[in-house]
Amino acid sequence: MRHGATDWNGAGRWQGWSDTPLGAAGEDQAARLRPRLAGRVFDQVFSSDLARAARTAELSLPAGTPLTLDVRLRELHFGVFEGVTTDEVLGDDRYARWQLDPWGTPAPDGESLSQVGARLRDWAEELPGGRVIAFTHGAAIRALLCDLFGWPARPQPGYVLPFPYGLSHTSLTTLTRTGRGAGARWALVTYNDHAHLE
Repeated sequence: MRHGATDWNGAGRWQGWSDTPLGAAGEDQAARLRPRLAGRVFDQVFSSDLARAARTAELSLPAGTPLTLDVRLRELHFGVFEGVTTDEVLGDDRYARWQLDPWGTPAPDGESLSQVGARLRDWAEELPGGRVIAFTHGAAIRALLCDLFGWPARPQPGYVLPFPYGLSHTSLTTLTRTGRGAGARWALVTYNDHAHLE
């Protein structure tokens, strides 16, 4: 699931690996998520090691829930675009060059979407099974889905990143896995379920 909103989200500022805290809106989103997760039992709970994801987990799960932080669940590293606003990025020639192939080409001093998808897939394939919840990031979730299902990650008119589908803060995306290793089969059950915010 995606973390709650930060003040940088509200300002249109790119975070990536920048360790920004949840804003007031994000804390409210996590509190609204809590009743949806109440009563659900998870065999393991994971989070990106970035504060906005870990804090979302803490606020939406019962106090004392064991939480495993994993750097592989981090957001896309935006490189030179970290901390920059969308308006500033759109006027940068380096962004235009990166967006010719954001799947295969890293952001300047950052990562490509394929690198993000691969590290999340490595994490997911190591899971022994059972019911798991992971608190992660918007581009990271979409990069994983592109990696698992072969979805295109090509530039889309009107979109800053090559994903023509939204992903709300604290939304739930549910996957199932049958088998392990090379024979594993993944299925997407829900995407961007944010009924608790409506």
